[in-house]
Amino acid sequence: MRHIVRKLETTVRDSRDKHTRLRPASEILVWAINRMQAIERNPPERYVATAYRDALMIGLLISCPTMRLRNLTSIEIGRHLIKRTDGWELRFPGAEMKARKPVEMRLPSVLNVFLELYLEHHRPSLLDGAVSDRLWITRYGQPMTKKMVFSRISIVTERAFGKPINPHLFRDCAVTFVALNDPKHIGIAAPILGHSDPRTTERHYIQAQQIAAGTKLQASLKTLRKRHASPHSTRSDRKDAGQ
Repeated sequence: MRHIVRKLETTVRDSRDKHTRLRPASEILVWAINRMQAIERNPPERYVATAYRDALMIGLLISCPTMRLRNLTSIEIGRHLIKRTDGWELRFPGAEMKARKPVEMRLPSVLNVFLELYLEHHRPSLLDGAVSDRLWITRYGQPMTKKMVFSRISIVTERAFGKPINPHLFRDCAVTFVALNDPKHIGIAAPILGHSDPRTTERHYIQAQQIAAGTKLQASLKTLRKRHASPHSTRSDRKDAGQ
């Protein structure tokens, strides 16, 4: 029984921590775009190509959350990443997807110029003469592994947002954004994320509503504390009031 209780307590702590790490999908995408623009304007002294690569990975994943870590890591140019006359798209056969259904995703046009700059300039710099069809390359000219991709995304998002957002949480961020900003169309989340069971999407929706309710409650409590705080209250009174 003690073992079961400890396991349940750990699960609750993990869930709470997960909620604090979620960010709106739009915020993550805007950060990625701003980061790539900043790198181009004022390149860092070291690892320019890897910094640009990491920001592009984050922008691509939040824009196409149907991808899981394995899909993101394994993207090959010409096989998964396809050039179209009006932009780019990602294609994955059913055998490579968790739901076992083929997926095609158009990249948002706002990322086109950044992807092309990476392909034309930063990726060749990383390869340094080596040859590979894989999209993501280490600074040593080798394809990135799942562990590397997971680590880089977690590290960079922690620097950007204060807490790490691992690749799997990008899916939660995407659904939460839809649930909070366009709840009438929460049904679009299932095909976007590749959910075959609508109950999975419903759990994300409930989670988003819990986050929204908690945020509103904290705002209300803060307002009440300010409203009832006396300008002559003592230091201990203010401490008791949570100020």
